[in-house]
Amino acid sequence: MSRAKKSSPSEPAPLDETFWALYGLTNQSETRDKLVALAMSEISRRGILDVNARSLCDLLGVDYSLITYHFGTFDGLLAEVFVHVHELWIASIKEALGHTYSSPEERMRAVLEAQINRAIKYGMVVGIAHLPQVSENVTRILNEKFPRRLAAAVGFSVGVMSMLVSDLKAGTMTDFQLDTVREPEDVLESPFAAEVPAAIRIQWAMVGPTLWMTGAGGGNKEILEVDDRLDVQHQVRVFIDRLILSARES
Repeated sequence: MSRAKKSSPSEPAPLDETFWALYGLTNQSETRDKLVALAMSEISRRGILDVNARSLCDLLGVDYSLITYHFGTFDGLLAEVFVHVHELWIASIKEALGHTYSSPEERMRAVLEAQINRAIKYGMVVGIAHLPQVSENVTRILNEKFPRRLAAAVGFSVGVMSMLVSDLKAGTMTDFQLDTVREPEDVLESPFAAEVPAAIRIQWAMVGPTLWMTGAGGGNKEILEVDDRLDVQHQVRVFIDRLILSARES
C-alpha cells in the first residue's frame, strides 16, 4: 500500500487503453462516459478548482458544446462525477465481498482496506464523496436527478457494515446478496439493524485515512526512511486493527 502521488498539472495522463481501463472504459467507449472519467482524473491531478469544461474538451479533442449536450452544464458533469465516485465506493465493497475468507475479522478488514485501496487508485476525486456540499448548484442537481442512486450507495454501505459488525460479534459469516440495492430505510429493517449505529461510526471513522491516502492532504511528500510512528501505511493498518477491535466490543 502506498499513497497516491499528485502529478504535475503539466503532465496529463496519455488517454490510451490503460488510462480508460482504470475507469472500466475503452478507446471505443461513448464520449459521455469518457468525459466523466477524464473529469475524475483531472480533479485528482489538478484539484477541482483548476478543472473546467473547456480544458476537459481540449484534452479529449472534442467540441465544447458536448458538455452542454450531455450534461446541460459543467455543474451537471460534476454531479455525474459525484454519483460515479459513490458507485465506485460500492463497487470496491462488492469486489472485496466477492472473495472467500476464513473469518469475519478477515472479511471486515478486506472491506475496510478496499476503501483505502480505492483512494490510492483514483486519488483526490474520492474525497468528493465525503464533501457534504460540492456547491449549491451541484447539490441542487444531485437532489433533483440522483437522490435514489446516492441513497442506494449509502444504504448499501451501511447495510454491509452492519452485517460485518454483527458477524464479527457472533463469529458467523452471513451470505450477502451482492445485487441487493439497499435504501437507508431497508437497512433499518434488516436483521442487522441493531448494528447500524456502530456501522455508521465505522464509516465516518474511515473518512480520515481514506482522504489521507488520496494524497490530497498536507504532507504528501514521500519520506524514504521513517520509523513506524511516522509510516503512513503502518498507521493505517493499526487504525483498521483498532476499528475492528472497537466493532467487536461495541
